[in-house]
Amino acid sequence: MLNTKITNRYAKALLDQAISENQLDVIVKDLEFIRKNILSLRELSLLIKSPIVKRDKKRKIFIELFKDKVSETTLNFCELIINRQRLDLILDIIQRFLELKDEYLNIKSVLVKSAIELDEKHINELKSILEINLGKMVNINFSIDKNLIGGFVVQIDDTIIDASLKHQLEMLRKKFLFGTEKLN
Repeated sequence: MLNTKITNRYAKALLDQAISENQLDVIVKDLEFIRKNILSLRELSLLIKSPIVKRDKKRKIFIELFKDKVSETTLNFCELIINRQRLDLILDIIQRFLELKDEYLNIKSVLVKSAIELDEKHINELKSILEINLGKMVNINFSIDKNLIGGFVVQIDDTIIDASLKHQLEMLRKKFLFGTEKLN
């Protein structure tokens, strides 16, 4: 719970600053770049988590790595969380920042799993339906799940809409096994 409050506070502060300085797009790109590097560079990830490496050493390495690659605002923010000994929460802070940014821009992220890759027509149709039903712009992340046989599964936060052939076959199987009175 404490980490959630902390990450939310830092993410909100950075979002407010990004909006007030009209640098939201720049800071989003910066944070995605930093996240990508932390996740792909094992040494950097270990440095961030290490309780042995001193704060000053972490700051020097972090600043040196990103000083010419991200904006001054982002670099100052990173320096702040290092000084406050919150660098171990940077990935959580970035994630929360991106969530708050989507809320601010009225965007909803949706995960869609399908049996096959959807063509542009079906993607646009699905996106349009979701945007109408959610009343927000939709950012769809796609993945392929061969186990679905056909159709797709949409996940919106904790809600799952299962329009897969696998699900329909399972419902049909239950109907045959238990009769229609058990399904309702």
